[in-house]
Amino acid sequence: MSESTLERMLTIFDVAPNGPGLFTGESDGGGRQVVDGSQILAQSIVAAGKAYADHTVRSVHAMFVSAARPDERLDFAVTAVRAGRSFAFVTVTASQRGQIRTTANVLLDRPQPDFIRHDRWTGPPVGGPENAHPSPMPLPGRELRLEDVRDRNDPDEVGPPVLDAWLHYDPVPERDDLRRALLAHFTGHLSISATMRPHPGVGTSQAHETLSTAPLAIAVNFHEPVRWDGWIRYHHESTYAGAGMSHVRGQVFTEDGRLIASFTQDAMIRAFASEPSMPVESRL
Repeated sequence: MSESTLERMLTIFDVAPNGPGLFTGESDGGGRQVVDGSQILAQSIVAAGKAYADHTVRSVHAMFVSAARPDERLDFAVTAVRAGRSFAFVTVTASQRGQIRTTANVLLDRPQPDFIRHDRWTGPPVGGPENAHPSPMPLPGRELRLEDVRDRNDPDEVGPPVLDAWLHYDPVPERDDLRRALLAHFTGHLSISATMRPHPGVGTSQAHETLSTAPLAIAVNFHEPVRWDGWIRYHHESTYAGAGMSHVRGQVFTEDGRLIASFTQDAMIRAFASEPSMPVESRL
């Protein structure tokens, strides 16, 4: 198995054409027997962008229907709901052996000149990446630092249901569709951690051990232009947790505070005994 690196993940995102509206891709389970749902989300973005190369992906809403295996090929089918000169509404299904693993609704358009614009951070001040705590995550080419959080896995380090994560990628893709795929990929990584943060004795280290956790749906909206240099910040805010579910809303900013994407995640957080048969999605 090839080592998990950022360059390898970008290659995986870049699904290959396999007929009109059809694409294929491989996966990187990072040593696990399940594919990260946000990897399939990233691949779906690239598939839609390649199918409608004269449009730009503006939003995507993916639902992770069942767990995908990393040792089997993924087949992507892009189907138009309606496609016009300005907008295209499409669905993307990702399947293995004819069984659907993920579905995504994608909105594409042809960006227009500004009529009005606002895209700046107006929340509380942040310390910046130089003051944030290193938080290693196994993917060479990606550096992660967290504001005011020393150990995201520690069940005894509590705080508000907010996580600000600084990310540095090397390389940053030149292609627009791969930049959008890369931004979307990390939206599935820390939302559950943000939800657990206010609850003493509950932490990410318990996921897949005593707790069954999995992203079930992720929605991402891209704001033009989707370009950056240096660090970017993922701001996570968990607005609800209960009944075995959580909801997180988030935003992605450049280091100087320009908004380039917004996202939401709905996830499952349950004791294993209550949901023994539910598939568990892992993260890179």
